[in-house]
Amino acid sequence: MTSIRRKGPMVNARILLALALVAALAGCSAADGGGGSGRSSPRASASAGNASPGGKASLPGLEAWIYPGSTGEDTCGAVAEYRDGRLRNGVLKPQYWDVDPSGAVKLLDSGTHPCNGFSEADAADVKAYSAAQYTTVSAMDRPAIAALVSDPTRRTAAVGSLTELAKRIGFTGVDIDFEDFWTWTAEDESGYEAFLAELAQSLHRAGLKLQVDAPVETHDGDSVFDYAAVMRTGVDQLVVMDYGRQFNTPEGEKCWAISPHSWVREAVAYAQSRVPDKDRLVIGLPSYGFTAPDPCVTDKVKDSVALATMRRAPGYSDDPATTAARRDAASGEVRWTAGGTLYDYTDQQGMDTKLAVLHQLGVTHVSVWALGTNPWFSANPRTR
Repeated sequence: MTSIRRKGPMVNARILLALALVAALAGCSAADGGGGSGRSSPRASASAGNASPGGKASLPGLEAWIYPGSTGEDTCGAVAEYRDGRLRNGVLKPQYWDVDPSGAVKLLDSGTHPCNGFSEADAADVKAYSAAQYTTVSAMDRPAIAALVSDPTRRTAAVGSLTELAKRIGFTGVDIDFEDFWTWTAEDESGYEAFLAELAQSLHRAGLKLQVDAPVETHDGDSVFDYAAVMRTGVDQLVVMDYGRQFNTPEGEKCWAISPHSWVREAVAYAQSRVPDKDRLVIGLPSYGFTAPDPCVTDKVKDSVALATMRRAPGYSDDPATTAARRDAASGEVRWTAGGTLYDYTDQQGMDTKLAVLHQLGVTHVSVWALGTNPWFSANPRTR
């Protein structure tokens, strides 16, 4: 974990606010009680308020994704990070599934993905260091998604496989991360909602829960993905992935930041208008960087670059004065150019700042992308 170098009263005030937020979220997380035995029923979590008798939210406040990889990759650092206890009262979401081109869900086991792939032992380890756990299912391109959601037989097979594994390993539920949203058709969205309804019903019968990852939207009709319609399928929580703004940069400009504060505020306000129950809304927060040509060429952006890799980039500096000069006030991210390439990353101070913005907006559930040699907040929940 990197250390924060505090410079000046404004930074001190911002960090104190972030520390208070982390403590508050940790307190919210502690109300869940840990593991699967103390979970409220899925139907209770889907009802308005979702509060325990004591008035505290019953779901954890801090979450983090973990993705699979090969030996030596940055993602391999995720295990050591969650074992420090930072999410003992929170949520861990390892990606154990993807969707193959035929539309079938495929288990990513530890034999082919030695870092964070599925095994019974690794799943037990994840449970030992978190209060709740979801198996993430990833699909990054429309054809694979369409092949799954358009076919009732494939939907039924996927629902059965996902429910069976989550129940067998004692996880809280399933997290659906289907993307490439901007190319979806209305028929894709209809099939997707049918799939979610079938999965939610199956999971709820088993006493499990469903999270769904959603694109950033700021107005009705930004994409065919419909927050309110998705929630009506029985989804327990919607996770808005509030990052990736750089991909909307106009041609000829310097790439925009990953999650500018003004854009986050607009997106969160819209999400809250569509999902008013704060315990059913989770906001994704970026803990990574990217590189891109300068001026920006969006289809040449290298995304999800870990801080450990960014430290090896040309011109990288840990010098406090250099970092302060490079920090973008509009996003909290650190940005510089070298050799015609823009480098942008979120450090620990940037994480604190982004978290403070979400706190100001009344967000109580935050999911971090991703563990694995990326920065965390300056105060761990385990210390509070």
